[in-house]
Amino acid sequence: MARNRRTNADTRTRLAALGLVGMLVLAACGGSATEPPGGDTGEAPVVEPSLPADKTPEPGTDATVAPGDGSEAFAAATTALDALDSYAFRVEIQSTTVSNGTTSTTNSLYEGVVVNKPTEANALSTSELDADGNATSGTSFIVIGADAWLKDLNDTSWTAMPTGQAGSIIAMMTAFRPEQMFGTYFAGIAGNFANSGSENKNGVDTTHYKGDDAVGALLGTIVGVTGAWHSDVWIANDGGFLVHSEAGAESATGTEGGSFLIVVDITDPNSAGPIEPPS
Repeated sequence: MARNRRTNADTRTRLAALGLVGMLVLAACGGSATEPPGGDTGEAPVVEPSLPADKTPEPGTDATVAPGDGSEAFAAATTALDALDSYAFRVEIQSTTVSNGTTSTTNSLYEGVVVNKPTEANALSTSELDADGNATSGTSFIVIGADAWLKDLNDTSWTAMPTGQAGSIIAMMTAFRPEQMFGTYFAGIAGNFANSGSENKNGVDTTHYKGDDAVGALLGTIVGVTGAWHSDVWIANDGGFLVHSEAGAESATGTEGGSFLIVVDITDPNSAGPIEPPS
């Protein structure tokens, strides 16, 4: 009984750690860290995009959408990853704070594989990295159908989740998949992203969209870093799925300051996996 209680406590601790990483990812993508990732509605927060000063809406058009912005592409991208057979993803979050001459840095990594066909499966690893990029702590999850397993960074074997807890793991991992985060927290501000031309990203031909100052102001408020923000999204020309996105800022130098960077990569479209049950 004592071992069972310890196992359950360890499980809850690992789930809480994953939730904290997920909330930080959501916050960095433009959502509130206190809100669930869309719930059953899947609706994005209402964030009114702004028209450029030299643009006026044509009669009968939506006044919140500027010509050439990312609205149409972003709307399509919210479900485009679901149409792929599989893909891999990687999210890295770097945060540095400077206070009274003391610098502290956190670096979190969130990566995995999603298989949509022929059998739904997910693999997810979350970890904290040191200054040299080495993992100091972390948890890995595998979900295949209705079965789930987890493993701490220092564990040598996987632990099968009880049936009652496997369902919550599956729901949480689905909520934090890149397309869900993108749809809930980026689609609502697509009007603040302008087409910046075609580029090859992660081996995929894409269209690059750059966010305006309003996006930077929103992100700065959420993560608490003021300064010169950049925010960029790359969408595949063939298939319309998210390929890469990043947002970051560095405060002015001085006794108080800091920096923030989040980078999201989608790789191996239709060729990631397979995900096998742990042995």
